[in-house]
Amino acid sequence: MEKGENSKKKDVLRNKNITRNKNSSKKKNMTRNRRQSKQRNKTKNQKMSKKGNILKKCISKIRRILQENTSKIQEENPKVNETKLSKGALKESKLKFKEKDSTEKGSKSSTRISIEDVSKGRKKTSTTNLEKNRKSYSKGKHKKKRKLKVNPKAVIIRIAVIMVIIIGIVIYNTNNKEEETPNPEIANEQVEETVQATSAEEEVIEETVDTSVEQLIAKICAENNLNENNFHFFYYNIEEKKYYFYNEDTYFTAASTIKVPVTMLYYDQIAEGKMTLEDELLYNIDDYEAGGGTTAAYYSPGERVPLSHLLEQTIVNSDNTALNILMGNLGYRQCKEELTKYSDIEMPEEFYTSNIASGAYYYDVLQYLYQNAEKYKELIEYMKISSGGEYLKANLPQYDVAHKYGSYSGYVHDYGIIYGENTYLIGVFTNGVANASQLIAEIGEQVVNCVEAEEVEIVVETNTENDIEIHTDTNTSNDTSSTDTN
Repeated sequence: MEKGENSKKKDVLRNKNITRNKNSSKKKNMTRNRRQSKQRNKTKNQKMSKKGNILKKCISKIRRILQENTSKIQEENPKVNETKLSKGALKESKLKFKEKDSTEKGSKSSTRISIEDVSKGRKKTSTTNLEKNRKSYSKGKHKKKRKLKVNPKAVIIRIAVIMVIIIGIVIYNTNNKEEETPNPEIANEQVEETVQATSAEEEVIEETVDTSVEQLIAKICAENNLNENNFHFFYYNIEEKKYYFYNEDTYFTAASTIKVPVTMLYYDQIAEGKMTLEDELLYNIDDYEAGGGTTAAYYSPGERVPLSHLLEQTIVNSDNTALNILMGNLGYRQCKEELTKYSDIEMPEEFYTSNIASGAYYYDVLQYLYQNAEKYKELIEYMKISSGGEYLKANLPQYDVAHKYGSYSGYVHDYGIIYGENTYLIGVFTNGVANASQLIAEIGEQVVNCVEAEEVEIVVETNTENDIEIHTDTNTSNDTSSTDTN
């Protein structure tokens, strides 16, 4: 018995599930049909609205044509004007009758009102000017009026207007069909143009490794015992989009190279209107540090120093005291946190507590500086006159070099922007390398000469069949890799 009851319950549940599935499928079908019907109605309404607009324009044109033609017909047929005048006379007579009726209310000669007509709410006039005017218009005259209204010219105009409407609808439909069916030849040409444009953009944007600089740096490293423990390098050619990095992710003691991004923070505040060059910052006793510059000589602890003086001395003379005042005004930790905005690199915790950096970070700083040169115009000019013609600038007197060197406890660095036939971003960072400042000068010179010595000549030759052949010849006569760096 129990098994039979269980089987019945299962059957009931199965039937319920079947009905639910049917209902759900019906609901889904209903919703699907509603959506489809809505979409169809939308498309129909859009098409009808377009056709309706065209019909409205046609009707407005037709009305203008009819008005012009009716005026011409009236001028040609004076009888129509006479009927209009007679109608005007009829209106005037009605007005006169009303005026007489109002003035002579009690007179029996003007009107006769029967009791039956009053009960029915009607008024009859016996002998009035109104009846005379009505009698003057016989039935024949009214028939003539109707004949005048049915003018063959008007009928022709109406037929012509209807034909114009039909022709307009046909033209509209044919235009829509032509727009919906594009020409395959034109489509192919457009696709080819877009492909060419995208390929051209990819050629412009694409960045490649400069193999010549890579080979040059490998040779310099081999000749001077440079490796990942004591040497870091980056190079980027802005015009040709060529680059080369060596050991750029390893961190080292930054020394005075940190002074460029710190001063950039203050030029940002000046550009935003938060500060001016005339603002003064407090010189605390803890800010003093031996080194170059004139801040400690001109000012004493407790005094306020103009921001213009601090920015100039920090870059031009690498003034350590001026740098400490700038960083102390912001707070050391907060200052280091703000310095990360010039790069997308995730900095280690040690960056926020000590003076370390990497070649990749300084490459990003120079990129930001170059891309926003207008905002940092004064800073770039200070970088061009810093270091008195040493480091990267020593062997490149014919070029403008905006750079900042750093030297501390065996760490000797320099990085900057070299403005030549092309614009270069170059950074050289060393640790415990003999004659490091001279080596940095020679690396900068050799890199620039290596890049600018590669001149590509394009020779155009024409065949007898008017075909053009392009040959590229590379001039490799200038070999700059033989420079002695010892």
